[in-house]
Amino acid sequence: MISEVPSFDTEAVAKHASALYGIEGSITPLVSFEDQNALITAVDRRYVFKIANRRWPSELLKLQHQAMLQLQQRAPQLTFPVPMTTYSGNTLTEIDGFNVYLLSYVDGVVYSGGEKSLPLYRDAGRFLGQLSQSLQDFSHPASHRAGYLWDLDNVIGCRAHLEDIDDNATRERIGRLFEHYQTRVAPRLRGLRKAVIHGDANQHNFIIDRDHPQRMHGLIDFGEMMHSTQVNELAIALAYLLLGETDIGTAASAVIDGYCAEFALADEELAVLFELVAMRLVTSIVMSSNEAKIYPDNSSYILISQAEGQALLQRLEEQNYLFQ
Repeated sequence: MISEVPSFDTEAVAKHASALYGIEGSITPLVSFEDQNALITAVDRRYVFKIANRRWPSELLKLQHQAMLQLQQRAPQLTFPVPMTTYSGNTLTEIDGFNVYLLSYVDGVVYSGGEKSLPLYRDAGRFLGQLSQSLQDFSHPASHRAGYLWDLDNVIGCRAHLEDIDDNATRERIGRLFEHYQTRVAPRLRGLRKAVIHGDANQHNFIIDRDHPQRMHGLIDFGEMMHSTQVNELAIALAYLLLGETDIGTAASAVIDGYCAEFALADEELAVLFELVAMRLVTSIVMSSNEAKIYPDNSSYILISQAEGQALLQRLEEQNYLFQ
């Protein structure tokens, strides 16, 4: 609920950053819908001060922090936010009923603002494959998010909000996809590998190397971490990396090849990959349509990717990647 969204002013952010971490600098608010984020530019480096929405349990935030710390150790060649510890040795502090924490800042160019290329597609796959490899032995009780609709394993639950989609052609296509998924795809997922995944490697979370635009530098926002079907990690990334792409086959092959060179997928996982890409687009379209009706004042921000998602879903069908 909106009432659960924090609203600390700049002075409060500065006070807490200094008291908890001994960090001072200029403060710039960052765009966020459910949480509150601020960029702190200190003398020697930058940080992101985060104030979590009250509806996120502390254990979910601890899951994210522990995963970031494992990745820092297991994949030092990759860049992720790193949780900072307070003077008392904690990565999480409750203030006025809100959990606050500080992360290192990941510099670079957000993927949505960069220039796509086949080398970048392949490197995005390489990055994600190394992430998957580094999380293979990671576990945390909070990763089991029963009934969570942004878990691709629970996509059929999104069908309850199908009527919130305004576009008739998209609503009809998604209705058919729900039927196909339930009868032909879901039964094939039961025997596939499960793991804790990042779960949201999208065009706003992938960060391109500023000096080497054909190389993926980092990945941010661990808020969707979950225990799910392993191949969902790649499917989710493809759903966003391919937005606006007309040559789906060439682009997707580059991402998949890069991923599988680092983390091999079984034939059974590859066989359902594009169906899962489509269902991630379905989740995004359905859930954003639902949230836009709940929060009409924020509908522009909520629906930011929907038109591109609808177009990609249509191209996937027209180019015979679906309903196989």
